[in-house]
Amino acid sequence: MIASHKTKYSADSIETKPGDQTKFACATYQLDSSGTERHGNVSILDFQEKSVKVSSVLETGGVLDLWWRDEGCLLAACASGELRMIDVDKDCAFSECKVTNVSSDILLAVNGSSNTVVTSDTAGIIYSINPDSLEISMKIEAAHGAQGWGAEVWGLALDRHDVNLVYSGGDDCLLKCHDLRTPHTVSTSRYHTMGVCCISPDPVSLNRILSGSYDELVVEWDTRNFKQPLRTVSVGGGVWRIKRSPDNMHALIAGMHSGFHIADLTEFAVAQTYTGHTSLAYGADWLDQGFVATCSFYDNLVNVWHSGV
Repeated sequence: MIASHKTKYSADSIETKPGDQTKFACATYQLDSSGTERHGNVSILDFQEKSVKVSSVLETGGVLDLWWRDEGCLLAACASGELRMIDVDKDCAFSECKVTNVSSDILLAVNGSSNTVVTSDTAGIIYSINPDSLEISMKIEAAHGAQGWGAEVWGLALDRHDVNLVYSGGDDCLLKCHDLRTPHTVSTSRYHTMGVCCISPDPVSLNRILSGSYDELVVEWDTRNFKQPLRTVSVGGGVWRIKRSPDNMHALIAGMHSGFHIADLTEFAVAQTYTGHTSLAYGADWLDQGFVATCSFYDNLVNVWHSGV
């Protein structure tokens, strides 16, 4: 471990700032002792000279996921059901925050492109959001779950080559592909045996994605065939996040109960495991020069360490 930082609340998401891989956003979420209020914030952290410094903090209430639209715009999926669009200036100060009430349930994930934002909730609904007006342009009802009940949509990612396609992973153990031009599911995989938590589309190769699940597997797919995976690797703990390295040769994996892992995507095998956290491994992303930032939940801890690649 090179540097560490203690957060005010339980840390659950890390997203590196586009255009400056020494800075990253960190989200926190914590239920109070009465079980009625969800606290949290978003901070910008700066890794310089083997230390982590806080650039700015915005109290938001609990936040489950973050996504950078660009270097000056950060979106936060909030436990209140709100989607927050936060403007970040060149000094990494929060200059403005637009808020839209998307759901009466907890928002779990957010992802998008320059023209489209998608978010999901605990009721099994996926929302397509206009990034300029923050208005809901489409809803995919019961994207996960069955008639009369919804399953949490933990994982959500737009295809990197066709922004009409969005992949989702739910607590119903299903991995799905949807077309945002229609409310119907394009394809479904039932391979995972537990909830699907994260999805990472390949930025280079067409029709390739990775999925991660509570069943401890990272799975590579050809999206044209969701019946049989291309390759699998077990990391020994539920897979909460998968982040590809900038050169797309490795993946940083949050293994919840097994720590953080660096996987070689050519060999499709774990090359290194980091166990410097003492609680649930949740947020993770790549920084500059092979460094990574990771966070864990109940110990409120952010660590920066070297991936070895």
